[in-house]
Amino acid sequence: MIELKSFTKQYGKKTAVSDISFICPDCMITGLIGANGAGKTTILKAICGIHYPTEGAVIVDGVSVEDNPANAQLNIGYVSENAVFPENYYVLEYLKECAYLREKAGSAILCDKESKKNQISKMIKLFSLESVLDKKISALSKGYRQRLSFAQAFIHEPSILILDEPVSGLDPLQISEMRSIIREAGKTKTVLLSTHFMQEAETLCDKIVFLHEGNKIAEGSSEELCRKAGTDNLEDAFIKLTAATVEM
Repeated sequence: MIELKSFTKQYGKKTAVSDISFICPDCMITGLIGANGAGKTTILKAICGIHYPTEGAVIVDGVSVEDNPANAQLNIGYVSENAVFPENYYVLEYLKECAYLREKAGSAILCDKESKKNQISKMIKLFSLESVLDKKISALSKGYRQRLSFAQAFIHEPSILILDEPVSGLDPLQISEMRSIIREAGKTKTVLLSTHFMQEAETLCDKIVFLHEGNKIAEGSSEELCRKAGTDNLEDAFIKLTAATVEM
């Protein structure tokens, strides 16, 4: 489970996220919806221990990320919107390096040579990377780069997945494939994803959190949010609830 308690993040005098609290339950997919600059990535990075709250707390599986970032990093798989790779690595070489680093970080599923080999093979098959194993990452298309980003996030079988705009830049077939993988992961893992695509949120998410300019404006299922806003669809609900917040 993930829990944010009065989470606030400031960069100098600028407040990126202000006093946000919500819970991401186990075995469910929670979506963060907001326009660019709403604070989605700031929240995701704090959960992963990339940075820490200015005020409040982020709790992962009962442990404060700030007090024990290693716990979060061991139990989380993170897919960023624009993943940064070692561009001169070959794809297979990179997967082996990821498995090695996760082993050193304490991953039980990657505890020996055979287990690492098995997990790498599993990721290659799951994300259809067979045809690019001998290619350098620098030569990969956007679609294959995103597949590789998913592979590194899943390789240690984390209990929590953090996905930042996971299907951004993919073609319709790739989007369908990735959504199927995310949906399946949500049956056994805690999944938190950010998106500005309402259809994606309606399709995938059990729970949705609306963000606007660093503030939480509403949370609930798609049906609950539509009912609260008095609308027939999630997009109209977001627009109406956001407008009501701005007018206050």
